[in-house]
Amino acid sequence: MEKKAIILSRVSSEQQTLEQQTEAVLKEVEKDGYSGDNIIIIEDKESAIKLSEEERNGLNKMKEYIENDPSINVVYIYELSRLSRRQLVLYSIRDYLIERHIQLICIQPYMRLLDENGKMSQSASLMFSIFSSFSESEMALKKERFMRGRYHNRKIGKIMSGFPPFGYSVNKEKYYIVNEEQSAIVKRFFSEYAKGNKSIADIAKELKEEGLFPNTSFFTLEHNIGQWLSREFYCGNQTYPQIISKSLFDRVQIERKKRKGKPKRSHKNRFMLKGLLFDVTSKRPLCAMSSGDAYYISHYGGMTIKRWRIDPIVWDFSKRMYRKYLMNKTILQRKFQKELATIAKKRETISTEIQSIKDKMDKVEERMIFGRLSDHKGNELLEKLTDQLTEKEHRLFELNNEAIGKQQQIADADLLADINEEAMSLDEKIDIIRKVVKKVTIERPLRFTAHISIYNRINDTVTVYEVKGRNKTEISLINEYSRKEKQ
Repeated sequence: MEKKAIILSRVSSEQQTLEQQTEAVLKEVEKDGYSGDNIIIIEDKESAIKLSEEERNGLNKMKEYIENDPSINVVYIYELSRLSRRQLVLYSIRDYLIERHIQLICIQPYMRLLDENGKMSQSASLMFSIFSSFSESEMALKKERFMRGRYHNRKIGKIMSGFPPFGYSVNKEKYYIVNEEQSAIVKRFFSEYAKGNKSIADIAKELKEEGLFPNTSFFTLEHNIGQWLSREFYCGNQTYPQIISKSLFDRVQIERKKRKGKPKRSHKNRFMLKGLLFDVTSKRPLCAMSSGDAYYISHYGGMTIKRWRIDPIVWDFSKRMYRKYLMNKTILQRKFQKELATIAKKRETISTEIQSIKDKMDKVEERMIFGRLSDHKGNELLEKLTDQLTEKEHRLFELNNEAIGKQQQIADADLLADINEEAMSLDEKIDIIRKVVKKVTIERPLRFTAHISIYNRINDTVTVYEVKGRNKTEISLINEYSRKEKQ
């Protein structure tokens, strides 16, 4: 029976490549007389420090091959850390291979686990212990250097990850820089709020009307501006360049504190249904009676109804219809999710291209160091590659911004699907009612009973409620019909 060999290659991240590692091991395997179908190659991209032995796909595949194919007698690896960087896992794999009399050959530095008698020699045991210790300590050192680098970058104002706050962008050296367009908006809403004659809602409404935030809902924008007004880093620090002065920031905080102490304005005499109510008998519209907080017909003996009896009925009906027919959250989310997935594919492609350009630059520099490429020619190539890299990184930055916009749109769709009444002004409620309701008619069959018919402009149906009671109101749905069918 012909003997077979396994080549186990591994890298830790998606950005690294396996080809060079596998090719180096393959040369050694072919020298030892294995070829064609007698060579099994297992390649994986997974962490050797984060994952346990049971979670490693590469190790699981290796064990599966060994247990199902008795002709396998050797496992080749480029270096011991390709098995694992954890000593506990390395010793477990070593014992697993020894029990099954499977040879382990490491290329760099060269090491054979078993001797000619199929047993582990003292020198092999010592080398295995030393290299396994090196593998784990090397990763610990890498982690320490990484954390030290992050701390250093943070100290000098560099950023490591995340999206820049509104008003800033990130340059290719990973520093925050002022975004000219966004910073002008930041200066504007700080200045306008500090004057004291505009609320956050007023500023958000103006910005929306000017088309400066086309992909953000009014409620999200209002919330965001409230958050941005409390961000002191706009005054500048070691990480963020200055956009506004400290004195302007302080004036805004004083103004916000003053406004929090003011009592809320009462909208007691604001009427939701003005211009929509009609008397069935006289066909005349009902007017707003501010003094009595009611709707009425001006002539003596005409229809009168208190606002608190009818407004909640029409508003609840309008909310339901608005959610059901005018706010299609599912369709919006699917559309934005699909667009976000497309952007993610583009970002992945661009990231791969960026890594490829960086690899090319490394190879050019390596050839220049070893004298295989002249400095003049090498610098020309590096200049071209640098231009390509800059272009790709700029495109990746644009795609990242697009992704932020789509994520915001998905969040906005969620907000739309759940009307926030507390944050809504009366004008916004009236706008929703008028999108749903064509008119409302009132009929009084008895003294303390009213039939309220709501004409739905969306699907041309009429919904009739009966309201009973003098002090305590009882509301019931008594009829619903299509106007076309009735006609």
